[in-house]
Amino acid sequence: MYMQWTTSKSIKKWDKLRMKMKSSQRQKQHKSMISWIYRKKFDGTTKSLIMEYINQRYEEGEDVNVENLIPDLPPDLQTKVKRHICLPLLKDLKIIKENGLAKRKHLLLKICDSFQPKFYNEHCYIVKEGDPIDAVFLITEGIVWTCTSNNSEGTNSQHAERLVKGQYFGGKFLEWVLKPISDDIRNLSILPVSSKTLKTHTKAEAFALMAHDFKQILESKFSLLLGPEKLQSKAAIRVQRIWRQRRPKTNDDQYRAAST
Repeated sequence: MYMQWTTSKSIKKWDKLRMKMKSSQRQKQHKSMISWIYRKKFDGTTKSLIMEYINQRYEEGEDVNVENLIPDLPPDLQTKVKRHICLPLLKDLKIIKENGLAKRKHLLLKICDSFQPKFYNEHCYIVKEGDPIDAVFLITEGIVWTCTSNNSEGTNSQHAERLVKGQYFGGKFLEWVLKPISDDIRNLSILPVSSKTLKTHTKAEAFALMAHDFKQILESKFSLLLGPEKLQSKAAIRVQRIWRQRRPKTNDDQYRAAST
């Protein structure tokens, strides 16, 4: 009987300690969540929706990654949050302005909706020099460094550039989105290789736009700008050009070449 009482007492003591630890952890998580919400300057309605949903998750005993809340939100709220965070930054990018796309809200919203939120700890590699680049990374919090090795002419010098909120990495892919006349994006087995290393200095938040999402955005942009008939015509011309380049040469081709 004494052994049962002692065991029962120990269990209750452990349960109480565990609840206290859980409560302390939840308080820290709640504080981090509030800090993130206010840093993002959401409107009152969005703040309430986020806190209500996350608190509901807590009550249900589910774990929440407070440093990267977005994936835990419902799809509609995720979309609203991503647009709020990313749209102003996209509009302000130099490459967007130079291509006259700051006013193409429909296209920019498609990019925002396709962004995947990422969170990285300090001193963490995101992309290494020589890796294939399959995404564009828009930095929204923290400090990230890009380092470039330059071994030309027998030298071995290093160049570093600091990226902060509102800057991005992976410009070649972004150019493919903005200039869809390039054929490279049509074949996702061909990817550019990074000439730089991307590494976090502090904890960092970024939004990644992946290659397959580039392709979908690109095709939808073609449809909007050209219309279905012109798009089909463009595709037909491209196929004909590729076929002419790859088919075996005939005597008629040699004769026409000699005549010109």
